[in-house]
Amino acid sequence: MPVRTANCSDAEAISAIYAPYVLKTAISFEETAPSAAEMAARLTATLPDYPFLAYEEAGEVIGYAYAGAHNHRPAYRWSANVSVYVEHSVHRRGVGRALYGELIAMLDQQGFHSLFAGIALPNDKSIGLHEAMGFVLLGIYREVGFKFGSWHDVGYWRLGLKEGLPAKDPTPFSQLCRS
Repeated sequence: MPVRTANCSDAEAISAIYAPYVLKTAISFEETAPSAAEMAARLTATLPDYPFLAYEEAGEVIGYAYAGAHNHRPAYRWSANVSVYVEHSVHRRGVGRALYGELIAMLDQQGFHSLFAGIALPNDKSIGLHEAMGFVLLGIYREVGFKFGSWHDVGYWRLGLKEGLPAKDPTPFSQLCRS
């Protein structure tokens, strides 16, 4: 299967995939593209608690997806934020859908209740992917980010995974992998 857990040796490829989103678009509100070392640090910080996945084709990482804390206050522990980035040359080939399919399944298995995605607008491709995966628009923060000399809106989408009250806290990703 082309989707696997990412590791620090993927950091350079992941950094290269992400850099054009940072440097050429308002899709990411970062203004400086993170180095491979910074990406390795982000991977290391993420993986104990949340999945960070890579899509590999012919030995090359061409996309990645990850989850993170929705908010660091304890009452939010059943919610996670999710993101996916795909090499521009392979858009519309199902890479994002495959990554999100695995990511969502893992987060569900961990016991998360809700997943959230923030999408800088306009971004029809990302909206289409998220809605195809079952995410529903919650609302839009108007003029919340300023990049490239103009204001940008961000829409927020939610995917509900569980109903009812939680039976227990979400299982950390590192423990899920051991089982």
